[in-house]
Amino acid sequence: MIKQVNSSLVLNLIREKQPITRAKIAQVLSLSRSTVSLIVEELIHKKFVTELGLSSSTSEGGRRGMKLGFNPKSAYGVGVEIGGSKCLLRITDLDGEIVFKEDHPVPKQLPEIVALIQACIDRSHISQDEIIGMGVGLPGTVDAENGILINDSPALGYKNVNLKQVFQPHFSFPLYFNNDVNCAAFGESASGSGANESNIVFISIGDGLGSAIIANGTIITGHRFSAGEIGYFITPDEVRSGVINEAEKFGTLEHKVSGTALAKSGYGAEEIFSLYANGDTRVIPIVDDFMVHLSAVISNIVSFMNPEKVIIGGEISEWLSPFLPGIKKRVSISTPIETTIELALLGKEACAMGAIAYAFQQIQGNE
Repeated sequence: MIKQVNSSLVLNLIREKQPITRAKIAQVLSLSRSTVSLIVEELIHKKFVTELGLSSSTSEGGRRGMKLGFNPKSAYGVGVEIGGSKCLLRITDLDGEIVFKEDHPVPKQLPEIVALIQACIDRSHISQDEIIGMGVGLPGTVDAENGILINDSPALGYKNVNLKQVFQPHFSFPLYFNNDVNCAAFGESASGSGANESNIVFISIGDGLGSAIIANGTIITGHRFSAGEIGYFITPDEVRSGVINEAEKFGTLEHKVSGTALAKSGYGAEEIFSLYANGDTRVIPIVDDFMVHLSAVISNIVSFMNPEKVIIGGEISEWLSPFLPGIKKRVSISTPIETTIELALLGKEACAMGAIAYAFQQIQGNE
């Protein structure tokens, strides 16, 4: 474990401070020069690090050190989002720069999904030997430790499927599976609205409603990988009325805060927000009620979790910018706990990009 930690520290320092010499790395990290040399040689062998040439002479006239740099093109990661209607595939280098992307309708059968991913990778002209891992995000409850889709959301039609056993034999690199909202949270925390912050709650508003929790830099999955299922939040009146939340069905809050909830009005999301902006009295109560419920759930999450930031993402977030000041004001009144509320930056890229970030994190931890 100590070797893993030291290797990660050395690689991250080279990445952040390049060009940098072995001597400087040893000094900054308080490691012996022999330890640093062994780690650097291994990183060079893996092509994560490259030598850039000799540094200038020291003021004392000592031996010139070899400058080291991070090589983002040494390997690639694949991220896949398997949604209810679309399959998004992204390939990035180690700096997260997208080098290949394709979107496709989701095939009905798992073998067809595997074949589609293989075909996309072939078209990218990146060999499997250059790929160090693939992350896959999909709706439903996912046992991320074993790659098992436990319960499907109302989307794919699969349940209790060991995805790792189905997918892994077809690829030479390791595969990692997680819930799509968790992956989107990873994406936003890696290169979106949550970058450089360790405690965030990501709320995804699409056809349904879900959230992901990152605490101290770690995703919180819960006992049965179901943490963040805010769509099941319930009010006292619903308790008194005997309302039942059932697995694999939309929850009580999802019927109030989601694209499906808005669709009950007879308008699509884009249309209803456009009508609201034009002062159409038919939709004003519907949208106002939506925002009040959203503000209430954010307030309760902030009081419970004390996150640095709450990030609102998903398809519906595309139209929420005009409402953000109102949401912030309601939340500030409803809870004394301070937080920052922002919209997601990555849009539809969040899940696939987050799946890559998740894969990279797992790979680094397993080295």
